[in-house]
Amino acid sequence: MPSSIDTKRKVWVDWMKALGMLAIIWGHCFPDGVSGFIYSFNVPVFFIISGFLTKREESMKVCFQKTCSNLIIPYFILAFIKVAAYIFKHLDDGQWLWSVIAIFGGFHKLHDASGCSNLWFVYSLILIKFIYQAFATGKVQMLAISALAVVGALIYNMLGLDWMWSVTNVMLALPFFMLGNWLATYGRARFDELFATLKASHGRVLLMLVFALAITAVVGRYNDSADMFQNQYGNYFVLFVIGSLSGSFMVFLLSVLLDNFNWNAVRITSMGTIVTLVFHRELLHSPLKMIKRSGWGIVPENIAIFLLSVAVLLAFIPIILIVKRILPIVFGRRIKKA
Repeated sequence: MPSSIDTKRKVWVDWMKALGMLAIIWGHCFPDGVSGFIYSFNVPVFFIISGFLTKREESMKVCFQKTCSNLIIPYFILAFIKVAAYIFKHLDDGQWLWSVIAIFGGFHKLHDASGCSNLWFVYSLILIKFIYQAFATGKVQMLAISALAVVGALIYNMLGLDWMWSVTNVMLALPFFMLGNWLATYGRARFDELFATLKASHGRVLLMLVFALAITAVVGRYNDSADMFQNQYGNYFVLFVIGSLSGSFMVFLLSVLLDNFNWNAVRITSMGTIVTLVFHRELLHSPLKMIKRSGWGIVPENIAIFLLSVAVLLAFIPIILIVKRILPIVFGRRIKKA
């Protein structure tokens, strides 16, 4: 298996992460008639990007050290900041302990106590990176692990389970990570050729973008929301796969169109996605409540919700810079690459 991945900063990757985070924020507003479309791809695209940016380390020890710096330490710091108020509020009744256990165990909630919440993505990604390092030593192994994960996810959904546990979420997320990693390694030559072709023909990109948008919209209509935070894929697994791939490809095409715009704001947003992921709902809550109560009608309301999502994403640019200055450890090695 190829051991190196081009480390030159890619503007289109920054755009994909920024657009993906916008989709996460937008999805958490639950706009009427649009949620199914957004949830078709907003989580899968991040696991694909994570796989694309991951390379095999020389040993599990090195993998653990890097994952600890980039993900594990930031996870615990941000998770405990997120639930600090809850823990202090429940010091007397013992609920604080359930919250601590939930964070260490990767549970969204446990015994009605606040847990890792949006950071389930990071917890699942940590486990996936270790699985990848330990077992995905070649194309056959990557395919076999992905197939096992899919079978597990199908059984989980058939049984109607709903554990709200980051460990179970690995089953649906892992194949997307493997796909992204395959594109960066075994499929790299074809991917680079595709990227160069698309960069040279914006008209072709626009046509493909419209097609991908249409497919994703239809899937979102018939498959309903794919709640990956609950390891659920909606009504039909096949539609979930189609919508995830078409939606992720749609974000990629948009990023190709925007690749020439190497804006500092986009780099900052890309670097600080973990901060935005954890705290964006705090900025959404009050204005979203006002919009929902406005009585404007579904179209004006959804436009306002989308604009609010953009505003919240932009508002995190100075927040990310402040956190970078006072608590750089939560960014891991991303600061060195920014």
